[in-house]
Amino acid sequence: MVRSNPGSLEIRPAQLPRRKRAGTWLLPAVPLLAAAAAALLYLAPGFFRAPWGEGTVLVVGNEKIGAGKVMLAGEEIYIDVETLRLHIDPHLFWDEAEQTAVITTADRVIHMYSDKLTAEVNLRPVELRFPLRSDGDRLFLPLLFLADFYDLTVTYHPETDTVAVDRADAPAYLARVASRNVRLREGPGLNCPYLALLQEGDRVRVEEIPIAGRWVLVRTAAGMTGYLPQKSLLLEGSYPSPEKRLREDEKPVKRIPPPPLVMTWEYTYPNPKVETIPEMPSLQIVSPTWFHLLDEKGNIKNLADPAYVNWARQRGYLVWALVSNSFDREITAAVLSSSALRRKVINQLLIYARLYNLDGFNLDFENFHYAYRDYYAQFVRELAPLCAEEGLVLSVAVSMPSEEPYWGKSYDRKALAEAADYIVLMAYDEHWENAPVPGPVASLPWVERGIRQLLQDVPAQKLILGVPFYTRVWQLASAGGDESLSSRSYSMGRIDEILAKNEVYIHWDEAAQQKVAEYKEGADYHKLWLEDFDTMARRLELVNRFRLAGVAAWRRGLEKPEIWELFESVLAG
Repeated sequence: MVRSNPGSLEIRPAQLPRRKRAGTWLLPAVPLLAAAAAALLYLAPGFFRAPWGEGTVLVVGNEKIGAGKVMLAGEEIYIDVETLRLHIDPHLFWDEAEQTAVITTADRVIHMYSDKLTAEVNLRPVELRFPLRSDGDRLFLPLLFLADFYDLTVTYHPETDTVAVDRADAPAYLARVASRNVRLREGPGLNCPYLALLQEGDRVRVEEIPIAGRWVLVRTAAGMTGYLPQKSLLLEGSYPSPEKRLREDEKPVKRIPPPPLVMTWEYTYPNPKVETIPEMPSLQIVSPTWFHLLDEKGNIKNLADPAYVNWARQRGYLVWALVSNSFDREITAAVLSSSALRRKVINQLLIYARLYNLDGFNLDFENFHYAYRDYYAQFVRELAPLCAEEGLVLSVAVSMPSEEPYWGKSYDRKALAEAADYIVLMAYDEHWENAPVPGPVASLPWVERGIRQLLQDVPAQKLILGVPFYTRVWQLASAGGDESLSSRSYSMGRIDEILAKNEVYIHWDEAAQQKVAEYKEGADYHKLWLEDFDTMARRLELVNRFRLAGVAAWRRGLEKPEIWELFESVLAG
């Protein structure tokens, strides 16, 4: 081969190819034809139009939930209970036994009954234009009635027989179709059947900023959802969303001191003589043990004392009254598992809050089986909006996490933290009164582990650390064995007296990060892990280090008076 001119080739006769046999020219084309056939087969579904749905279709955001989930009846749109729970409100509570739906939002509790045209919003009756409906075994709730409480926009598109639901807090963007005759497809690919043909200039809703080269899930102006290629879209800005309801001016403002909060429980069996209580600098909140579940009918035992409230007001303290389940398993199970009884308990508490001019509640439910943990979370969800409406702070006491079925596993700490204003970690009784071996009330490493565990589910700004004002003295076998015979808890002042009158050996427990005192009294040996200024200062430093909401002490009267000055000096402002 010789180049004669730049850019041209000259082929000599000797180099001419020989004539091929008949048909051999088709061989290279076979793979091409096969590939083309495969491509055509792959893309074939994309040439067909898919049906949008048989019956009214529900779309939430840009997600197609499907047909059969909503129904139209006159001016109301009904939604299936399970669909509402799965896609809008995971906390919707349906009480099958009492045929009652309980819906909780940040500021409302709605009770709806299957056999009544009256609902209740924050325990006040509201007439329903449309009752609940049933379709065989399924129950449907009026969606337009509930939309305001959920901050939803509900739109019916008759041209596609579609109900579209948008949340006020769901971020979304508006995009414009920038190509001609773009097909909206069921899935992200050209091989997916198409649902509609969109024209240049059509507006669609997108939930993620389109990324080059990808398919984008969109919702059309007619409510249909499907996929478009990113190259066919031009982002224009935020998608118009429903405005949130502004009700803050309708609600009393919760009185909350600046953090870190300092709180103490007040043991009221009986109520103390307030004139005997010394000054407590740095204290902000008192929680008297006043209200307790009395029986399985949902009645409450009331120990409230107006004189104590007046005293607290004069001192400048807030009153978060304690509400307990009396630590009774049967009563707790009966009350928590009934929507009507939960409502009854809540109604009584709100009446007491108004009667005694309270600032909040501290729930202290203990010793109930973890089978009722979801009911307890539901109870707190139902109480929280009503407390907010009344300007009441709601705090919930929880034990340290553990696998113990009646204590550690009883709390859905994450769900409780989502509903309540504060979670109070009762970080004490690591070794309880009848523990099989003696040990500290709350060793420092144990407390820190508990804080770290809770912070996985509870925001630091909602977590209050419970601390002990008491020390437990263990009486050991006279032979000096490790088996504990009994234990008893004492106040800080009483411990000083015990140590002063005995010959005491004090040493450091590295594992507990506490001082240990041992002494002999008669034939018995006694051992205690000291709860003093040093251990309390270390606990308060944990509050600072983890930037917790504050501290709560069990209980007033067991401390030395000067302990309050320690709180003031250690806690960060």
